[in-house]
Amino acid sequence: MVGLTSATSTPLRVSNILAHDKTSQDDSGIVNTPSSTHAVQTSAPDPPSPDVTVGTFCHFCCDQATSPRKHECIDCGTIVCEQFLPRSSGCIYLNTVEVGENDFRCPACSRKGDGRDKPLRYAFIGFGRRKKAKTAWPMTIVNLTLESMKDEYLARSVILEAENHFRFFEDNLFTSILRMRGGAHKSESKKLAPGAIFMDRNIKAGFPPNTFLVVDTHSDEYSGMLQHTGGHTGGTNTTITEILNAYLGEEFVKAMKRSSDAARSDKTVKKTVNGNTPWCDLTPNARGGWRGLFMVSCGPAIRVSHHFEAVKDLVENNVVDFVLAFGGSGTLPSTVSNTVRSLVVDTGVFGRTDIWSAVCEMVASSHDFLDYTTAVVVYASTVDNRRVVECRQIGKDIPGTRAFGYEFKSCPTPGCHPAPADMRVHNQNIRVHLRCLKCNWRSACARNDEGNKHFKMLNKLAAPQLFWHHYPPSNDLQNYFVELTNTKQAQPHASQQGKGKRKKSC
Repeated sequence: MVGLTSATSTPLRVSNILAHDKTSQDDSGIVNTPSSTHAVQTSAPDPPSPDVTVGTFCHFCCDQATSPRKHECIDCGTIVCEQFLPRSSGCIYLNTVEVGENDFRCPACSRKGDGRDKPLRYAFIGFGRRKKAKTAWPMTIVNLTLESMKDEYLARSVILEAENHFRFFEDNLFTSILRMRGGAHKSESKKLAPGAIFMDRNIKAGFPPNTFLVVDTHSDEYSGMLQHTGGHTGGTNTTITEILNAYLGEEFVKAMKRSSDAARSDKTVKKTVNGNTPWCDLTPNARGGWRGLFMVSCGPAIRVSHHFEAVKDLVENNVVDFVLAFGGSGTLPSTVSNTVRSLVVDTGVFGRTDIWSAVCEMVASSHDFLDYTTAVVVYASTVDNRRVVECRQIGKDIPGTRAFGYEFKSCPTPGCHPAPADMRVHNQNIRVHLRCLKCNWRSACARNDEGNKHFKMLNKLAAPQLFWHHYPPSNDLQNYFVELTNTKQAQPHASQQGKGKRKKSC
């Protein structure tokens, strides 16, 4: 492993680390209450119903649309809502539709073909373009929080965001908060028994649920492993794999796998009234069965080679489909909660299942948290019918602090081993160079208004200061400024013309 702090550890077993379960009658009880974010440990749906409804939402404004104020485009399948009362919400003015359901075309399709210059057959007062295809697809959210972290801010904010979207479809949402403490993994995992039933019921109904795991704890400074007992001091640590196996339980993990298999094997094909392919895919294969893991820790849980391999194995072994972690030495839940909530909603509610593009769009629109940390995304994609795992890190180019969003510490001077704080970043307009405080080495300049062979711009228009690179960083990436300097010094100096001296450039 290159570019990660190495750490060795002895083999870990759940039976050794999380032994002596102290189960009490109260701990093992299952709490079924109406959806609420106040004093709720586990929020499960009422007894199973034979039908599952995911709702119909306008593709322009994302409001719920119901008949007869719901219209579907015969060409692309777009759903457009109509006002139900004068001056109420709606993308079509009340009672202005002059065509039948078999002739209705959305504004986008009406501007195509021979009739593109004709006026619309209704008064459209909504957004000018389609936004997202929202559904209340069944979702499971499990929060694993260290008990000594009293406020549970991250867990409750994620649950509150989900409940807001599922307020009319409470039976489609299962949430649970598991508190990690010594010897409590068996009693806490029992709270997920209704979660496994919830997933099986929805799988049988043809709506395999999406599952999101949010882990909020501390991590060891040297090993990167996560704390599962104790407080700020005196706690014990283990890998993310051991924690998930212990607290989720075998039945819940198998239910996650059944949901994923049911979705990926689904062969449903949907067509519009005119036989075209809809503009958005609403089949179970595209919308359901996704499994995501979010790791939030006040320590380098993703930067240490030993623990990074454990995280990567979760994706390679098809336990989860993607992992979002943070590479800062200290990450507060309040700084990244918006990022976690947004990706849960984008994936589970709006069907943004191309994880990398969803992360790029989300980070480009809200990247203040990258002032303090970096985002590491480990995700699986299918290439030539093969499961391929990609690992990428997103960083922010900050003048004076980070060049291309990365902390460089490579110095070519023999015997000089600078710490990241010793390698200073100097910016001159669109150029940046490094200077070592220990030996006064100065690098050549690189342009930071464009990408290069190691660092790619995330979104040049929306967020030109954001870059991504493959993770873990290679030796070539870490030595980028060293190689750039050596290359420029090896080039022959151009002869100076004229009497005046040429102004020294960066």
